Amino acid sequence: MTTPAAPGRNDALAQLIDAALHRLEEDWAELADAQRAVLRVLAAAARRRGPRTGAVPPAVRAALACFATATARFNSDAGALVQRWAAVDLPRAYRIGAEDALAAAVLAPGAVRPVFVWTPTHQDALSLLTRACYPVLIRRIADTVRRAQAFGRTVASAARTAKPPRTKELAAQHPLTTVTYEHGAQHPASAWARAALTAQSVTVANAGALTATTADLEARWVQVTDGPECGWTSHPELDRAHDTLRSAEEAAIFPIAHPGCLRRFTPRPDLNNAPVEEGQPL
Repeated sequence: MTTPAAPGRNDALAQLIDAALHRLEEDWAELADAQRAVLRVLAAAARRRGPRTGAVPPAVRAALACFATATARFNSDAGALVQRWAAVDLPRAYRIGAEDALAAAVLAPGAVRPVFVWTPTHQDALSLLTRACYPVLIRRIADTVRRAQAFGRTVASAARTAKPPRTKELAAQHPLTTVTYEHGAQHPASAWARAALTAQSVTVANAGALTATTADLEARWVQVTDGPECGWTSHPELDRAHDTLRSAEEAAIFPIAHPGCLRRFTPRPDLNNAPVEEGQPL
């Protein structure tokens, strides 16, 4: 038996992701605009520079003050967005996943379909997830703020010199619209944000589905809906995930296989007493 994809679930998660992403992109764009304004003023000050005084030109000082304000605003606004994501949006994603699982579950004959309730089991599961997700996002915001502050200090120092570095060099040395991954690769901040928000929302939704599977339905097995080429533990793995049966315990280990993964679990309490093997195809 093949369970169809859940456009309702995926659409609802996409709305959460897009709304948060739009706000983050706006915050990053405002910070980048403020940085470009500083560089324009610094370049203009360098062109008309008179005798060296060792002081920051007034125009550059004013631009740096505006940039400091923009940095503080980014820290406040983006930080508040991350707090809302963890406190409001992730609980919504969790409930979306749990309700989708309860509605799609294949029940044994005569079984009653439960409705979602925020039981202590669900509350505890969500609490663990939000505590894990929040630091991932807030560290990235804090890193951007540190890099912005370092840029401000560099510009102030450069403005005092007889020959400030070229603005293109400063922009390249202090990029504020990209993020650096652990292996050193740089990616646009918007791409990082979409990947992070998607991974978190789908992971949390699937955790809601799996907690509903075990706690509300007392089911042992779930049916996996995934991309036809998606592997179980990672995208290129030959053990394909789509249309296979996995234990709830195994599914909890691999709620997603890769960034952008839209894996979905359908509870199968009707198979509790059936001779099912891990990874069995349907």
